[in-house]
Amino acid sequence: MTIPADQSNEIFFHTPGRHADAYPYKILVAGRTRFAHRDGFVTRRFHHHTLIYTLSGLGLIEVGGSRVAAGPQTIAWLDTSMQYAHGCHPDADHWHYLWMSIEGHGLDAVFSFLRVAANPLFATIGQVSADSFERAIGNLARRGQTTDAISNAVVAQLVELLVAERGEQESSEDRGERVLRVMRDVRADIARNWQIEELAAISNLSASQLHRQFKQKTATTPMDWIRHERMNLAKRLLTESDAKISAVALACGYADPYHFSRDFRRIAGQSPSEFRRAQGQ
Repeated sequence: MTIPADQSNEIFFHTPGRHADAYPYKILVAGRTRFAHRDGFVTRRFHHHTLIYTLSGLGLIEVGGSRVAAGPQTIAWLDTSMQYAHGCHPDADHWHYLWMSIEGHGLDAVFSFLRVAANPLFATIGQVSADSFERAIGNLARRGQTTDAISNAVVAQLVELLVAERGEQESSEDRGERVLRVMRDVRADIARNWQIEELAAISNLSASQLHRQFKQKTATTPMDWIRHERMNLAKRLLTESDAKISAVALACGYADPYHFSRDFRRIAGQSPSEFRRAQGQ
């Protein structure tokens, strides 16, 4: 059955056939969705496992008090029996994704083994994932004698990919490498208005996990570290150029010169102008 809720939402439901129990996995509903800010957040509980593949834009997922940003070519795994919410990220104009709600033997155990409740986002897995979601949707849209068999094959393939991706990630990346990855990306675009959800997405951790691992690695929080990095850049610009204070502030990610001066004084112990004069500029 297809429900054309609106032009941005396609939903295909499926009632498993009489031979469906021969297969370990089932797809109960799948679809394509495009969210905008006006659509708000989905919070309804369905008591299914749901996989979400982002095509474009940026989504925001809240699970267990933590937030993760779902960007293109990532998969989010939600247990919709738990408290959750998801919708368009406030920094994006849309979130376009494919999704499926699934049931199956052992899914709860895999969900627990991969610690998905703490980190529901899986990194880029490639075109195979997009093709799997499209195949699932097309399979439910057509419906035939092979629907249950195809659904089982699609879910089995995705579970295999997710287990391989998370297992490889845990064996090859320690907490220091994740933190260093965030540092490299921030330094490459220090003037950007970084949000904790974006930093968490870079590290493929939840916001709370990133905060904890950053603290262990640097003895400070991600946002405090960014503030100090911006002040270090500001000191260089103030001593190596004659740029106006407002221009230095903008280059360091501060649209408001007053806010910049306040943070500079708090960290350097003097105003930007005082610091420049002390350096003989």
